[in-house]
Amino acid sequence: MIHSRHFSIKPLAGGIYALIATEQGGAMSNAGIIDMGGFTIIFDTFNTPQAGRDLREAALQLLDQPIGYVVNSHWHGDHVRGNQCFGDVPIVSSGKTRGLILTTQPQWLERMTPLLPQLNADIAAAAAAVKAATDEDTRKLLNVHHSYLLEIRESIETLAVTCPAVTYDKELTIHGSKRSARLLTLGRAHTECDSVLHLADDSIVFAGDAVAVSNHPLLTDGDPEDWMSALETLRNLDAVCIVPGHGPVSSADSITHMQQYISDLLALCQPYIGLESKPSAAGIPVPEAYMNWDATAVFERNLEFLLSRRLQ
Repeated sequence: MIHSRHFSIKPLAGGIYALIATEQGGAMSNAGIIDMGGFTIIFDTFNTPQAGRDLREAALQLLDQPIGYVVNSHWHGDHVRGNQCFGDVPIVSSGKTRGLILTTQPQWLERMTPLLPQLNADIAAAAAAVKAATDEDTRKLLNVHHSYLLEIRESIETLAVTCPAVTYDKELTIHGSKRSARLLTLGRAHTECDSVLHLADDSIVFAGDAVAVSNHPLLTDGDPEDWMSALETLRNLDAVCIVPGHGPVSSADSITHMQQYISDLLALCQPYIGLESKPSAAGIPVPEAYMNWDATAVFERNLEFLLSRRLQ
């Protein structure tokens, strides 16, 4: 089995694998490999071309058959920037997601490319900080940051934005000799349009960023209330196994936890509705239930978004 710095591989059922992003690699999010019988489906392609290359190699090694389709769950770069590694394969998304990839990803590359000289300086500074660190825990955190910068630099230098060529409106079913896979849009949730991949016979859903496990989910590109409704749609699929966009593979309980997180943040902002001045998000502590979740910086971004939205 392939070993990659970008992800670990978790078998879920016969020919179905979750690829879980590692802390120091360039994946930044989770992906999936599904044996359809005669061909493979890839679900999401990671944050960098280098992670996408390892994803492709893993799929070929694990299943030894052609890759038939690649699916993009939504437009965020950490789920689509490996697309170029599958240029010979039909890439599939909702029509809205394709449009958002087409507008946002070239802009990201155009914005980041001039920053390479500064990025090189930041990488050198990060390497020096790792070398100077005397505490092991500090050194580990600094090394994660250094590795992240290295991955981003390689991504900027090698990225060729690659958009889906096949789109659908609400849902699309792909049939293989071994199983069928249903692609379903949840509508506006984490972004303007989020899709999941449902394997009904296996009771598995690859949920993209509609679900995060032990990670603060980003609210700023979607709508919290619509997201709550989308999670009910997801719950009604009755899947036993949920593969989130971020965090470990989980059960249907992860849907409830997501709803609770969104509800709790809305409640945190409730006392500030109608105030003339905007309170500081930095002054609102992380609730105890979420203190140990990853991506802690996202919590403050979420509050800033909710507070601004409710003060408009």
